[in-house]
Amino acid sequence: MTPNRSSRKSHVHWQWSLPLALACAGCGGGGAETTAFSPSSPVADAGQPDAAGWVRAATQCSLRFMLANTAQGSGPDPLLAQQWHLLNTGQSGGAAGEDLRATLAWPTTRGNGVRVAITDDGIDLTHADLEPNLAAGASHNYLGQDSIWPVPCSTSDDHGTAVAGVLLARSDNALGGAGVAPLAKFAAYNALSANDDASLADAMTRGPENQIWHNSWGSPDDGRPNAAPAVWDSAIDDGLLNARAGRGAIFIFPGGNGGAIDVKDTGGQIAATIAENSNLDGYANKRGVITACAVSDTGVAPIFAERGANLLVCAPGRGRFTNIVTTMISASTPPYDQYRSDFGGTSASAPMVSGVTALMLAVNPTLSWRDVQRILAKSARPTDLTDPGWVNAFGIRFNHRYGFGVVNAQEAVRLAKGWTTVGTSREQKVCGPYARFPNQPIGDSPGFGSSGPIVSDTMETPGCNIVEVEFVEVRFTSEHPYAADLRIRLQSPNGLISELADERACGKNVPSANNPCLAKYQDWRFGSIRHLGEPLAGLQSGPWTLQVSDRGPGDTGNLQRWSLTLYGR
Repeated sequence: MTPNRSSRKSHVHWQWSLPLALACAGCGGGGAETTAFSPSSPVADAGQPDAAGWVRAATQCSLRFMLANTAQGSGPDPLLAQQWHLLNTGQSGGAAGEDLRATLAWPTTRGNGVRVAITDDGIDLTHADLEPNLAAGASHNYLGQDSIWPVPCSTSDDHGTAVAGVLLARSDNALGGAGVAPLAKFAAYNALSANDDASLADAMTRGPENQIWHNSWGSPDDGRPNAAPAVWDSAIDDGLLNARAGRGAIFIFPGGNGGAIDVKDTGGQIAATIAENSNLDGYANKRGVITACAVSDTGVAPIFAERGANLLVCAPGRGRFTNIVTTMISASTPPYDQYRSDFGGTSASAPMVSGVTALMLAVNPTLSWRDVQRILAKSARPTDLTDPGWVNAFGIRFNHRYGFGVVNAQEAVRLAKGWTTVGTSREQKVCGPYARFPNQPIGDSPGFGSSGPIVSDTMETPGCNIVEVEFVEVRFTSEHPYAADLRIRLQSPNGLISELADERACGKNVPSANNPCLAKYQDWRFGSIRHLGEPLAGLQSGPWTLQVSDRGPGDTGNLQRWSLTLYGR
C-alpha cells in the first residue's frame, strides 16, 4: 500500500489514510469541538481564548479546543506494548529487535532539558499526552496575529498532532503510549497551514531556546526536481551558523515517500510507476539537514521508501499489521484524548530520529550539529544485510536505501556522553565551488534498461586542505529533452560512489505539462552525506569524477556544466 499525499502549494506532508482511534480508558483533556461559524458569529479572534476558555487557530477555523486539561495521572502507559517501534517483540507481526532501542536508552535519559520546535500543520496542544511537554509561551500561530495557540483548524489538520506524539508523548502518565523522548519540551509552529515560503523560513529560525527543529514535510513526491525557496535556504544557513550559541540548529527532515509514483497518460490511465530519488527534494538534500528514511518492522525498506545519497539514517515507518501508534486530535466527548495506530511513512520515521537526537542532547548539550550527524551515523545499526547495496570502505558502511543504517538510541546516547566535538560551522572547512563546463554529448541508450556510453568528466580540487569529508554538493546542468533518462553518479578519489540520480521512465503518451520526466536539471543541487568520514589525506588534488549515462532510447542531450563543493575537516 502506498501512502496518500496531500499537498499545500509546493509543500507536502505525508500520512497513512486508515483512520483508527484507540479508546483510552480514563483519559483526561479538554477535548475539541466542531462548530460552524458565520462572519457575524461572536468568536475569539486570532487564537485567543474566549470567555469560556475555548481557543481556535483563526476565526475561519471549524475546530476549537478547551484549554483546561484534567490533572495528570501516573502509572504504565496502556498502549506502550503496541508501540513496536520503541520495543519490537514481534507484536506487530514483524521481526523482534527491529526497533529504535529507545527503551534501552530511557534509564539514562528521556530527553529532559531539551526543546524541540515542531513545524507542521496544527497540533492539538490540549491533548493530555502532549500538553505536559508544551513549552509555555513558546509556540507561534501563523494563522493568527501574535497567537501562541497553533491548534488544528479542521479535522483534516491531523498530521502535526500525530508527529508530536511520535516524538515526545508523555510517558508513565497512565495515558496512551509514549514518545521517543517523552520528557522533552516542544514549541509548535503551524507554518504549513500558512502555506507560504516566508512562514516556513521564519519557523526555521524562530525560538532561540530551541535545540532541534523537526519537520515531517518536504517538496511534492511527483518525480521531478523540486527546489526549496532561497529564503528557506538562507534560514537553514543562518541556523547552522548561529543557533544554539553557535553550535548550530539540528534540522531534521523526511526522506520522502515517492518510491512508487503512478504517472497517468492522456486517458487518465496509469502509464508508468516510477521511483523518485530523495535528492530531488530541495529541502532534503541541503547541507546540514538530517534526512531520515524509513524501514518496516522487518527491517526492510517499504515500497514507498526513496533512495538517496543524502539519506543519513532510517527509523521505523511501517508495520506488517500495525503501523505507528500515536496521538490524534481530541474528541469533543469522553474519552477526549484519542490515539491512532495507522500513522506511517517518513512522516513517522523522521520524528523518531528527532526524538533520539533529543536524548543525545539531553546527556551532552554541547554537541554541535556536525557532532550530531557523526554520532547518528556511527551508532546506526545495519539492516537488511542481504541487500547488495551495502558498501564498506575506510570504516564507512553505507547503503543508498538505508543511509548508515537504522538509528540506535542506546548506542547514540552512549557515544554522545563522551563525545569530543569536531567543531561548529565556523571550524568546518569548505573547498570550492570548483566548476567544469564540458558541454559534452551524452550518447543515447540502445534500449530501455540498457546504458548508452558513459560520459565521464573529472574535477581537480587544487588547494583543498580537507583531510576528511563530511558533505559533498554537486550543481548539475544538462540539456536533454527527457532528463529522467539520465543516471548520474559521483566517484570520489577513493572510488566511493554517490548515486545522485536514477533513470525514471514515464512514457511518451503522458501530457507534457504533467510529465515529470521532462523536467530539466538546471543548476540542480545534489547533496551527498555518503562520503561522511571518507579520508582525503594525500588526495587533496582530486580528482572527483562525474559519470552520466542515458538509460532510455529516443532522446539525446549533453552535459553542459557542473560544480563541486566539499565540506569537511
